[in-house]
Amino acid sequence: MQATNSRNESDNSASTPEYIDLGHSRLPILAERWITGWRDACNSAAVASAILASVAASVFIHIEERLTSASPALNPNSTKAIVLITFSYLAVVCNCAAVVLSFFISDRLISCPIVAELKPPVTRVRREELFNTLRTAFMWNLWTVSKYYWLATLSAGFLFLFGEFALYVWFFEKYRVIKAVILLFSVFGVTPLIIFWLEILIVLIRRCI
Repeated sequence: MQATNSRNESDNSASTPEYIDLGHSRLPILAERWITGWRDACNSAAVASAILASVAASVFIHIEERLTSASPALNPNSTKAIVLITFSYLAVVCNCAAVVLSFFISDRLISCPIVAELKPPVTRVRREELFNTLRTAFMWNLWTVSKYYWLATLSAGFLFLFGEFALYVWFFEKYRVIKAVILLFSVFGVTPLIIFWLEILIVLIRRCI
């Protein structure tokens, strides 16, 4: 009982507000939690991308019907129609690709082995360096490339779908007030995603510097 208490006290003393203790085989446990979090994120993103892909396909079919009707509101051979159809195709393709990538990454994370100890051994790390340390604890060399490729595909599907909606309203809607409102809220919708990628870009630039 005293040995257990002393071990808990040593664990608590090793972890400080600035550092996190990786001793007593804590590295595999933290790495497993980290992997579980990413796997849950991939599964949730797969469901969201599948819904967005079905919505994009439905809008695309509706646009095709509007362009091929007896009296189309927009010339099918015009530049506006070509841009709108291109956004529609890309919205469907990118969201479908994001679904496939989500399942691929989730399956790969499940079967990815985790090292029991880093070489050279690390007993504690700074809190801001924890994620980078945990990333080296599981053996998947293409993790960083796969992660950013998946995030880029996921973001592209979201952006192209918003662009498809905004262009559709802008080209087919007659009232300027509705056009302005939809455009404004479309900008609000994609702003968090733009901020997210700007933060990633800033981090990558700092690493290079």
